[in-house]
Amino acid sequence: MSIFITSLILILIGFATFYPIFFRAIDRSAENGISVRSFLQLNYIFHLLVGSIAVLLLWIYGVNYPLQISGIVYLIVIFVVVFYYWKSPIPKWNLFSASIVFGFIVFYRSINEIVEITPLWPGIFTGILSAGAVSIIMLLMVSSLHKSIREIALSDLIDPLFKVLFLIIGVRMTWDLVVLFNISVETQNGELMSVLKFFLQADSLKLILLILFGLLIPILFYFLFNKRLSTFDSKHKFRVFCILLISVWFGEFLFKYFLLQYGIVL
Repeated sequence: MSIFITSLILILIGFATFYPIFFRAIDRSAENGISVRSFLQLNYIFHLLVGSIAVLLLWIYGVNYPLQISGIVYLIVIFVVVFYYWKSPIPKWNLFSASIVFGFIVFYRSINEIVEITPLWPGIFTGILSAGAVSIIMLLMVSSLHKSIREIALSDLIDPLFKVLFLIIGVRMTWDLVVLFNISVETQNGELMSVLKFFLQADSLKLILLILFGLLIPILFYFLFNKRLSTFDSKHKFRVFCILLISVWFGEFLFKYFLLQYGIVL
């Protein structure tokens, strides 16, 4: 299985697992009289589609039979939960918690059995950060396209998510700096060097692209648009979120490349 396909599976599973965390906040807006039921249903469909693609890829590429079965169980759970809440309000304690738990099991097993890194916790930690960033930027992107959300300019949901996105990116940047400058690796010649020096020698172009698209462009957009986002119309928001979407997704594939190619968690 190629690095691209493996990366895609890991990104999609993380995304599908953590995306429902935001459904309750959206539904609470609907309870307050804002007509966003169709927007919520659109996100349900998106959630099901991403989860289905991830599980389908597990089966197409025959990754691991127990993992494939876990994926099927997870898929059944999310379909049942989505259909249960399709037209019903989501209570504070809801069944999406079960879908998140089942999704996390598949998420954990995917990192454990596909990536096979030791120790495992850095992969889980950065995987959660990745899933959070991808989930938020996709929700922001969908919100900028949906008519009812554009009309009400749901700033009480969008603005906090925008800030949380960059909090996640800031944590990821801190982690990367620690790894690049404070962790040493041993080359085939027995020489010890920092991860940064190693990557500059082994894969400098991809490292530069990773820093640019995964960290610098998103941070630049935060300082440029954080205080101005609420004044933008839907077209301007769409352009901002579209560039962020491309940057975050491209960065995530590069993060996964370094993980799968070198076993180093950035």
